[in-house]
Amino acid sequence: MWIAHYASGLVAKPFAPGVPLWLLALAGALPDAVFFVLNFLGIESFQVDPGLQKKGCFPYATDYPYSHSLAGMFVVGAILAAVYKTQTRRQVSFQDLAVITLTSGSHFLLEWPSHRADVKVMPHDNTSFGAGLFDHPGLIFVSETLIFLAGLWVYTSFAPLATRSGYKQNMNWFWAVIGVMVMQQAQFSLNAAPTTETRWVHAPAFLGEILGSAWLLGKLEG
Repeated sequence: MWIAHYASGLVAKPFAPGVPLWLLALAGALPDAVFFVLNFLGIESFQVDPGLQKKGCFPYATDYPYSHSLAGMFVVGAILAAVYKTQTRRQVSFQDLAVITLTSGSHFLLEWPSHRADVKVMPHDNTSFGAGLFDHPGLIFVSETLIFLAGLWVYTSFAPLATRSGYKQNMNWFWAVIGVMVMQQAQFSLNAAPTTETRWVHAPAFLGEILGSAWLLGKLEG
């Protein structure tokens, strides 16, 4: 999935109101961000598959045992939580750390229905999971958009008012954020891969979208 992963961070905000929203949004998409970094390093990889390109969205044959295993997702979430604790001046509770870690781990639950049997529990398991909704681009677009909007509803309904000042003071920004995220999902779901260069073109573009989206969502908080 794509923008649906940010829903996890939005849902997490009421449970960790002191943790910046941008960081929670990043935690939800963190396994993807780590994958693209590992791709640069040659540890994991993905390649355009012409057969998959004709079949649906996300036309890539993947090799990402570490970033896209459930164990790996929890590990990178715990690392992010630990880095946050060491770099912030505020007192970070155990609940804050657990929420960040669980938000990253939630990535697995959203990958399972969308991916084509390429996510694992442990990096070197023989069994992979994925229901293959990537083969139905229209359904992926609708489902991911709805999941993202549901997460946004939880944030706007239950996060403390003080953590919503960003969009409360400028509702035009709120609608602009929604528009950017939905357009991003449309591009992910409905557009074909523009080139076959994944390591130095697709990976940086996707990583940039993740970091930019986390920053953008963080602005809702103020």
